[in-house]
Amino acid sequence: MQILLNIVFLIVGFVFLIKGADFFIVSSSSIARKFKISPLIIGLTLVAFGTSLPELAVSFAASLSARSQGLTADIAMGNVIGSNMANITLILGTSALIMPVLVHKSMRKREFPFLIGITILIALLGFLFQSDAAIVWWEALILLATFAFYMYLMITSEKDMTEEHLHFVDIKKAVILLIVGLAGVSIGGFLVTEGAEYIAIELLTQSGMTVTRATTLVGLSIVALGTSLPELVTSAMAAKKGEADIALGNVVGSNVFNTLLIVGLSGTIVPLGLNQDVLIDMIILIGITALVAFLGYTKNKLSKFDGIMMLSIYVLYITYIILRALSIV
Repeated sequence: MQILLNIVFLIVGFVFLIKGADFFIVSSSSIARKFKISPLIIGLTLVAFGTSLPELAVSFAASLSARSQGLTADIAMGNVIGSNMANITLILGTSALIMPVLVHKSMRKREFPFLIGITILIALLGFLFQSDAAIVWWEALILLATFAFYMYLMITSEKDMTEEHLHFVDIKKAVILLIVGLAGVSIGGFLVTEGAEYIAIELLTQSGMTVTRATTLVGLSIVALGTSLPELVTSAMAAKKGEADIALGNVVGSNVFNTLLIVGLSGTIVPLGLNQDVLIDMIILIGITALVAFLGYTKNKLSKFDGIMMLSIYVLYITYIILRALSIV
């Protein structure tokens, strides 16, 4: 009965997270527009932040839970790495399958190298600069400073975003949606964390997994996929409308937000645990990101065949982490 209840917590939590993030994007964009903030700033900050809110809520909740228990927040790091993996393979692959994704010159010259660089950075911070494998407060501040630099680059670039990609409501409705959205994300983050931790510790450990491997598996798979749903919906809809390049920007922007902002903010609360499994996943993520960048460099677009390949990689990755957790590989 307790297992069923926590599975319900997990599902209901995901619903709260997704709808809460959606309400946040609509309301915050509308409020920003009311105060005559440019569509560029809205798109680069509020919309990108809104689609990453589920990851932030879960990582924050996991960090607070770990701090109260005197532990490191392993599930928080698993969530971020798993979400980034889902973004670059499942979500981008789905978008390319619907409509070939154009890779603009600025993406090849700046965003892809930057994304690969920050993934290497987080691995270096977690594993090479201290005896305990974790992201601690001062390393988290480095990530936040790097995020501030990234935002500066985006705002001062020549990128443009028109209002046609954003949905607006009147200011009174926007305030209500903002409150409801933030409340939904907060409640959803708590429910997902509670449900995921229980399933990992009580259910998966009965199959012989260690607690660390169980929480890592849940973070990398179930929680990561659930918190990536806003990006999946946004990117798939953009591709369906023939705007697949927006889908690519959404994926890259979300991964940057996850790696720098979410890990940075969460790491200021409690050390984020990085076990050997997470290090391997980081190396895999770097390789896959480099592969997508290589495809973009050589062909200037991601074709339907590339989409099938990325979806296949995601299936293979999920299979691998399940077998690894069961100590089969």
